[in-house]
Amino acid sequence: PRPRTWVERTANKVPLEHTEENGMKKISALVLACGTASGAVAQLNVPVGVDVGIYFPQSELVRDVWGENWFRIGISPLSFQTPGNWRFTFDLGIMRRSENDDSVTLIPLTFGFTKSFGRDMKMLPYVVGRVGPYWGDVDSLTFGINKSQVGWNANAAVGISFDRRFYIEGRYDHYSKFEGLDFSGFSIAAGIRVFEIRL
Repeated sequence: PRPRTWVERTANKVPLEHTEENGMKKISALVLACGTASGAVAQLNVPVGVDVGIYFPQSELVRDVWGENWFRIGISPLSFQTPGNWRFTFDLGIMRRSENDDSVTLIPLTFGFTKSFGRDMKMLPYVVGRVGPYWGDVDSLTFGINKSQVGWNANAAVGISFDRRFYIEGRYDHYSKFEGLDFSGFSIAAGIRVFEIRL
């Protein structure tokens, strides 16, 4: 008969069961590691709040056409509800105003950081600073504008969170000009924590 090669002799010395056992151990360890990591990520719950408020445009020209008080709605993760260092946050806002033959819609989406102060969760002050783009649409017979465009928004706010559920804040928004119109202004709002996102 043909003599066995060194590879064949070596393979015979390693039982198949031992090789399979080592493979199963490695797979089990990998599955366990993935499960542990997934469990750790699943424990991250991000509270989200919705706020409604009144917006006060700064420009007299804008106020003369669309009025002094605008309705505003916003949605944002409530990073300020956890005491600690600066935390990432964002905000999506919507404002729409229509008077006679003039309408305007502004939708800013801004990103930034927030920080809270103190340890009393019953009343936790916070500050926020954000910057980002906004989408605007103006259809105005008065100004002869019928256009949509993207601009820039920067905003800063101070507020207080109550019992990690309700919050109030004052805010200033600076908008880049829209065909010469300045929609910058102040707002006051009240919000409530409505749900959580589990990541």
